[in-house]
Amino acid sequence: MVKIVTDSTSDLPTEIASQLDISVVPVILQIDGTTLVDGISITRQQFYANMNSYRDIPKTASPSLDEFVRVYRSKLTHAEDEVVAIHVNRKFSGLCNMADVAAREVNASGQKVTVVDSETVTMGLGWLAITAARMAREGATASAIIERVKDLRKHARIYALIDTLKYLRKGGRANAVVAGIGDMLKIKVLICVRDGNVEQLDRVRTRARGISRLIEAAHTHQHTSHLSVLSTTTGAENDIANLRLQLSDLVPYDQQYTMQVAPVIGTHVGPMALGLAMAVDV
Repeated sequence: MVKIVTDSTSDLPTEIASQLDISVVPVILQIDGTTLVDGISITRQQFYANMNSYRDIPKTASPSLDEFVRVYRSKLTHAEDEVVAIHVNRKFSGLCNMADVAAREVNASGQKVTVVDSETVTMGLGWLAITAARMAREGATASAIIERVKDLRKHARIYALIDTLKYLRKGGRANAVVAGIGDMLKIKVLICVRDGNVEQLDRVRTRARGISRLIEAAHTHQHTSHLSVLSTTTGAENDIANLRLQLSDLVPYDQQYTMQVAPVIGTHVGPMALGLAMAVDV
């Protein structure tokens, strides 16, 4: 039987991972000299609640080789079992490369692990893992699942409204002068992740306009099979509810997911960011 593994950048809800027997390898966080495990020794609510008080910008690290090997082998309980491991875009993180090394080690012992680069992140990745797990339950082969995931990843879109450039600057992802001017002018940046790349869509002066642009971007995809509303903070409930309502013509309100994104993302985009993860018909 095919078993599915992903990582915590997928933002996969715990109950769904459990229902579909998806194992999630947690990312490592380093906060002011303390090493923590995403979702185990620190919750996302704790991470974001304290974000403004951290002395230094938190750092993230790939899980260890041993952890990947342990998780992969834990899924291979029968001789006929195979693992399809779907991980975060390798352009964003070294995690996928570590997963490759672990897969080679496991495969050298005669077992079978195949690593697939999702070319996306957050619930774009989560959606791929869910689809793969459902196929596995229906008896699909590993090769059929891998082929389907590689096709579907072209349909994943992540749109995000970054409320402040401060954290991009701290993380070395924005020029200090540009970020400083942007913060003075209260500029918000809209980005899109597609085909494994990050693109800037727009810059706006107000949060309200930024939210409107998110809604406009989503409505360029009239055929949408999955929609998640993402955030990096508490206190944005009204904005989240507004987004869900405005997008209920694409995916019904009660079929949308909402979640705080993984700290590995939040540490770069900062608090008060909003986003959408979509599966679109392109």
